[in-house]
Amino acid sequence: MANNLQILILAAGKGTRMNSDTPKVLHKVAGSSMIDHVIQKAKVLNPSKITIMINKSLLVLKKQYPNIQLLIQEPQLGTGHAVQIFRKKNRSKNINLLVLYGDNPLIDIDDLKKIKSQLKINDVVIMGFHTQHNSSYGIIIEKNNQVEEIVEFKEASLQQRKITTCNSGIIALSSKALQLVSQIKNNNTKKEFYLTDIVKLAKKYNHKIKVVTAKEEKTALGVNDMNELGMAEKIMQDQYRKKAMKGGVRLVAPETVFLSKDSVFGKNVIIEPYVIIGSKVKIGSDVVIRSFSHLEKCIIKNKVIIGPYARIRPGTVLEDNTKVGNFVEIKNSKINKNSKINHLSYIGDTNMGQNVNIGAGTITCNYDGVKKSKTNIKNGSFVGSNSSLVAPVTLGSNSIIGAGSVITKNVEDNTLALTRSEQKKVKLSMRKKRTK
Repeated sequence: MANNLQILILAAGKGTRMNSDTPKVLHKVAGSSMIDHVIQKAKVLNPSKITIMINKSLLVLKKQYPNIQLLIQEPQLGTGHAVQIFRKKNRSKNINLLVLYGDNPLIDIDDLKKIKSQLKINDVVIMGFHTQHNSSYGIIIEKNNQVEEIVEFKEASLQQRKITTCNSGIIALSSKALQLVSQIKNNNTKKEFYLTDIVKLAKKYNHKIKVVTAKEEKTALGVNDMNELGMAEKIMQDQYRKKAMKGGVRLVAPETVFLSKDSVFGKNVIIEPYVIIGSKVKIGSDVVIRSFSHLEKCIIKNKVIIGPYARIRPGTVLEDNTKVGNFVEIKNSKINKNSKINHLSYIGDTNMGQNVNIGAGTITCNYDGVKKSKTNIKNGSFVGSNSSLVAPVTLGSNSIIGAGSVITKNVEDNTLALTRSEQKKVKLSMRKKRTK
């Protein structure tokens, strides 16, 4: 049987309560945008197609998700209006549709699977949740275990507002129920087209309606302001920390470590307090990351020691048994086996060989104000403290750079290079005493 499930992600809302120039669904949680979390979870259901309903500020998504259909909702006249736009662009009569929200990064995959399963035997499947403190969410009205309607909170009576079963907004429609979307009207105080009105229409045509209750209230709700974004970050970080520790990662102080959605760990990894693992980081086995280190878009192989206070920036690869010490920053560089950068150094756009030792205070001068150039440091080289390597430059195998040197020319294999000025000695016959 052909897969006729499609998913529509609603993301056209302006998100004014965020008080930010960044479109709401592009705000990040655990290193990825909220809408990216929703898309990745939607893909688990293996839909035939994913569509995102956007406003014009989100056209940037076209480059990031070239295989996803983008539709513009202008003006924004409600959730029912958004699905009406979808129907005009997707006229097949054999579409089962799941409607999700781009500002709900915490949606639970098991809940989504449950909705998909129930859609096989029902025409309308609503994801509800229970709360004792409703002040804005639509209310699911049931009678004799049958769904009667969903009433928006602003439209609800005082008696209806006492009901604790609320609507998350997430809803699935069979192909039969989807045909009824065109009949939704805007007879309400906001003059919007509410998708929830599909319940009344479905009852009118004797369609089957089912409520699936979310595992937890917090996974059913979207993010509407910065406070809720912070809460979502806290919840998701707790989920990722538990997953990492279950996989064998030792977090010395879990509540102080921040991970990303795509963090990958090997075995016997130890992460000390106050470490941030940004997006696209892969960490091998027997790795120690010491306190106050920050990693992003990098690959850490096996038996590597990092930090404390180290910054590993995008494009960096640390091969087996390398050591990066305190106050070291590395960017877009490959550090090969058994090499050490122990303290107070900057290494950028560099290919470093095996068994290299970088002294304290060494920097690679990789940017001349116009372009960035490469530094090559070959196997066995020793760079003395407080040296500057002005790229493009190559240090040959087993070369030695004297402390305090500024190296502007290539250094041959097995060669000592230094540019230190001659030390002079001047005898002071008379020296004034300091005044207190």
